[in-house]
Amino acid sequence: MQRKISNWSAPPNDFRRILRGAKRKLPPVFFPCAWPEAEVRLLTDSPGSLLDAYGALFLARQRLVGALVLAATLCDPATGLCGLAAGVAALLTRNLLRLPALPGEAEILNAIYSGLALGAFYASEPRLFALAAFGGLLGVPLASALRQMLAGPFGARGLPLLGAPFLCTAWTLLAVAKGIDVPLRAAWPAWPLVPDSLPVEATGAVASTLAHAGGLFFVANPLAGILVLAALLIASRILALLAVAGGLLANALLSMVSTAPIPHLALLAAFNGALVAIFIGGLLAVPTRRTLAVTAGAVLVASALSAGMLALSAPFGLPPLSAPFVLTVWLASAALRAESSASWARFWLTVPACPEESMVNARLASARGLASGSTALLPPYAGRMSISQAVDGAHTHQGPWRYAIDFVTTVDGQSYSRAGSRLSDFHAFNQPVLSPVRGHVAAIRNDIADNPPGEMNLVDNWGNHVLIDIGGGLYVLLAHLRRGSVKLSRGDNVTPGAPLGRCGNSGRSAQPHLHMHVQRGSRLGSPTVPFHLAHCLINDREYALDGQPREGQTVESLLGDVPLATACSPRPGREWRFKSGASEWQLAAEPGLLGDTRLVSSAGGSVQATSARSLLALHERRGSPDLLLDAFVLAFGMIPFAAQALRWRDAADASLLPLPLSLRLARRLRHPFGGNLDSYCERRWDAARGLWRQRSRHRLTTASGEIEAESFGWISESRGPVAFSLVVAGRTLVDAVLVGYGNRGDHGVPAWSAAHLQTSTP
Repeated sequence: MQRKISNWSAPPNDFRRILRGAKRKLPPVFFPCAWPEAEVRLLTDSPGSLLDAYGALFLARQRLVGALVLAATLCDPATGLCGLAAGVAALLTRNLLRLPALPGEAEILNAIYSGLALGAFYASEPRLFALAAFGGLLGVPLASALRQMLAGPFGARGLPLLGAPFLCTAWTLLAVAKGIDVPLRAAWPAWPLVPDSLPVEATGAVASTLAHAGGLFFVANPLAGILVLAALLIASRILALLAVAGGLLANALLSMVSTAPIPHLALLAAFNGALVAIFIGGLLAVPTRRTLAVTAGAVLVASALSAGMLALSAPFGLPPLSAPFVLTVWLASAALRAESSASWARFWLTVPACPEESMVNARLASARGLASGSTALLPPYAGRMSISQAVDGAHTHQGPWRYAIDFVTTVDGQSYSRAGSRLSDFHAFNQPVLSPVRGHVAAIRNDIADNPPGEMNLVDNWGNHVLIDIGGGLYVLLAHLRRGSVKLSRGDNVTPGAPLGRCGNSGRSAQPHLHMHVQRGSRLGSPTVPFHLAHCLINDREYALDGQPREGQTVESLLGDVPLATACSPRPGREWRFKSGASEWQLAAEPGLLGDTRLVSSAGGSVQATSARSLLALHERRGSPDLLLDAFVLAFGMIPFAAQALRWRDAADASLLPLPLSLRLARRLRHPFGGNLDSYCERRWDAARGLWRQRSRHRLTTASGEIEAESFGWISESRGPVAFSLVVAGRTLVDAVLVGYGNRGDHGVPAWSAAHLQTSTP
């Protein structure tokens, strides 16, 4: 049953309606505070935005992190107050100019940094705070302009903003302060040093390390360093380790090459080394061994730039500040990208993320067939074929051509019928070959004769073939096709499942089979690179998104289930209303600015929903605590759009599992940098109820032992998810059923809703 309007929208507030009517009837004097509504909102939101900006360097969501950083800057009151003045001025400027907030409050953070730099180098007086406020005013439009200038053209990946607005603003402020004769706090290039009042033993290695940590915010004070490290530990334990390691590595490198210590270089190098380690090693890329190696090299570059720029900039009276850090990250970002080499295609994160979260997401992506360094391909045929030669095969898949697969068709273990003396006796011969990927045709060959069974053409090794350019310098080759079967031309675009030709026996092929590999470069015979098969069934048993079949195994291409895909795809505006116990819980699909879709719950939680041709995947849980949303993600974390029973493995975020405090601590001890569940999932058709039943068994190893949980999800091919439950250690924590669904409506799209008559879980 459908109604014209949604019954889920909040009912009109009669009191507000009456009040609005009263405002129209009564003189303005009765409502003296009605006009400053925007200003009141600004006053209430500004403190939170300011704390967010102080913690933005570490991508912290907890405002406690921002409060600790603010307290660290106030360990030197003059420096801290200058930073605060610049931050407040930037907030006011952004609101007056009606400019949107940049991601991570970047413009406010850069303004705060410019104020901190000013307060660190010049003596405290009224003109200094006025200059700091001017820096906040200047920094906002400057950050907005620089972000547009650094963005890549036509959607290409540009350079990160980083501290570019801070450098431009701070150098301007320092030059103005020098021009109007504001007294120097210390003769440049001196940096605020560890206070002389500290006992001698406190100026050792520990105090120096703490002072360097405080130097991240221009307060080289051990107490400030303690507060900064506390903020880092709350935001991310990995970032804390990277910051300390980056600073220590920078100083170690300088001590190895310098014969005599250069005044103040150690703190400048530690400052830039720590920032480089935080961003390259933790925020812009997933922490891996390769990432750490790149980070170490980047710290070396930043240390060299720190020494060189310190010497070159001294005559101009402008300190290098974070210029070595910015230049180093820009160099790495511009050089190590997919356009340069396919091996860097997935090195950088699309959006900066907390390293613990990015590591968990990377393990989840690997389990779902998105492992870095391997290309996902669909099976290049419809139906089932067998692997006659796999990767590192004994015959021809060796050396630079090791990453390749040969497919044949077998019936009762035989690849042919009758005597096998004719090509038509072979089951694979003339079988349609489909595109395994999206791209465009880079080369074809279609005129080589098919060999009689048992013979090979050693001159034209690859035979008739289609070479598909998939970008990033990578090409997919389908070889040994039947002569005259390719109906494409060079430059044609192909999509997954598009016909390419037919299986033949041309080239170096003794029996009809299909050869497939991914190579780097367009020349035939170029070195091959790793790939895996996605959305397929291996040996009629396990559904694979990262399939790497072995010789003798069968690989079946799965047909998409259109009704299931239609019912489960989270189209923007879709809403579901579930009942759990006596309470109701809503879930709505909301589109993002970048074309993504998030499922947002009525409790304030959200999860990203990625719907592809073959499946729906849920990942990146955000927002408020929500037990029902966590249970929903565990039950429906991945829904393959295939019309058959399947089994697969997954690796959901371990934090989704609701645990008491003692077990959460045990999990943290065992997985200090975030962990993933070992999930085994299976789906079967329940003919009696007309529903798909999806069951997942989850295991998590903690310091106190192993925890087991089980989640159930019921899926309708017309309504999508209709019920789910979660059982942890034998206790049912969630049991929810669908009671309503609909669409919220938008411009040109009518709102509607319907009831789903079900009173208990299936």
